[in-house]
Amino acid sequence: MKETSWDPQMSGVLTEDFAKSLRLIRQATHADTSEDVHIHRFRILGHHAALIFIDGMANDTKIQHFILLPAFQAPPLPEGMALEDHLMEHVLPLGSVTHSAQLSSVLPRIFAGDAALIVDTMPGALIADVRGYAKRALNQPINESVVMGPHEGFTESLRDNVVLIRRLMNTPALISEQMTVGQKTPTRLCLLYLDGIARQETLDEVRRRIQGCNVDYVSSIGMLEQLIEDKPFSLLPQVAATERPDRAVSFLNEGQIVIAMENAPNIIAVPMGLMHLYHAPDDSALRWQYGTFLRLLRLVGIVLALLLPSLFVALTIYHPEGMPLSLLTSVLESQARVPLSLFSSMLLMLLVFSLINEAGARIPGAMGGSLSIVSGLILGQAAVDADLFSPLIIIVVAISGLGSYAVPSFSLTLSLRLFQLLLVIAAGVAGYLGLVLGLFFLLMRMAGLTSMGHPYFAPIAPQRPANPDSVIRLPIWRQRLRGAISNPFHITRSFGPMRAWDQSKEKK
Repeated sequence: MKETSWDPQMSGVLTEDFAKSLRLIRQATHADTSEDVHIHRFRILGHHAALIFIDGMANDTKIQHFILLPAFQAPPLPEGMALEDHLMEHVLPLGSVTHSAQLSSVLPRIFAGDAALIVDTMPGALIADVRGYAKRALNQPINESVVMGPHEGFTESLRDNVVLIRRLMNTPALISEQMTVGQKTPTRLCLLYLDGIARQETLDEVRRRIQGCNVDYVSSIGMLEQLIEDKPFSLLPQVAATERPDRAVSFLNEGQIVIAMENAPNIIAVPMGLMHLYHAPDDSALRWQYGTFLRLLRLVGIVLALLLPSLFVALTIYHPEGMPLSLLTSVLESQARVPLSLFSSMLLMLLVFSLINEAGARIPGAMGGSLSIVSGLILGQAAVDADLFSPLIIIVVAISGLGSYAVPSFSLTLSLRLFQLLLVIAAGVAGYLGLVLGLFFLLMRMAGLTSMGHPYFAPIAPQRPANPDSVIRLPIWRQRLRGAISNPFHITRSFGPMRAWDQSKEKK
């Protein structure tokens, strides 16, 4: 685990001198002013001892039954055996008890809910896992609901999240590597990956970037994402985020590295490509015909969300000859009653639509969805009746909004809305030429984007070995590869026929 850089007054070494060690801990934890820092003094095997823990973070029942009672009933110290070894092996019945002499290692464990035991004549402190703070129970994922598939989501407890992943992937190849991020206030992280499946160079790069996060405190997994991503000024997300354990397992099976963090109800996976944002959690759970149909619908939604408003602006302002005469007449008649230009009306309606979505997301409970629907109906009808906006503009904005809702990734949805506004501006300035140049610039930037050094458009551009599971999804028994993200020596995940019971094809 990465050593934490504390202030000088919070660093030091816990020695055999009980009074000195207790004084160091008392000063570092501000026990004289912080009322929730408890220092319980007692005697064990004839030695002075002190147990330091945070009230509410540590479980009182665990402290009583697994530390204090065994300490009062401790067997005599065998001759020639170190005191810390005797306490760990014969006295404390907890499964996770560690020893450390560095104060900078003991303090984060205390403030994370563990208890530290210091004993006279024993160097360092024994740290026992007695965490018992309140936490949220397992619930259904809020933002990634599925029709078929598990309905369990991650919580804010790092330990619970790791357990959820291990329960779905019970293999010794799953490695859980503990780290911390943050110099003054460390936050616990966990890197999860499949040994031999994840690329070693990618794993080393992830470690290097996390250890290079020179900040005092990382409050969320989204903040960590911004600190380790390749291109911080890109509008596109460069990590795949999910709140579903089953999707995290699918990332691991592809050779990706999953990063879980304390107090984060979701995880991120690196490296990733654009296809990870396009796929939905239950695509693989559905039959391949259904999954392909839904993906094509999703693709249509993305195209409509990205291009429909800008195409409408370019056609009506610069290229009216490309529209049917009846539609052009309807547009001109409705626009003649509107005081605003078509270009400014489109921009304003897109911004109003985004404002309604943001307001609906911030209002708690079921009121948010009701507010979005009611606001859209009332404002849209009132704007048309007052001749402030053309009805066609409201229809175009509504269809493009439906297309953005079909995108599974919230981050990709936000990036689509930003690109949508930029393309509308380009089309309003230069028509088809501005739209084509904007699309070319967008594709050029996406083609040069990477995630932990992995090409963003892979396996399409550049072409890499991959399953037939990119834009469309072919049958599961045709998907034999993990993809170029994984270790090339273990890229194949199935040998021989997957439907071994079906001999019809072999006979033919």
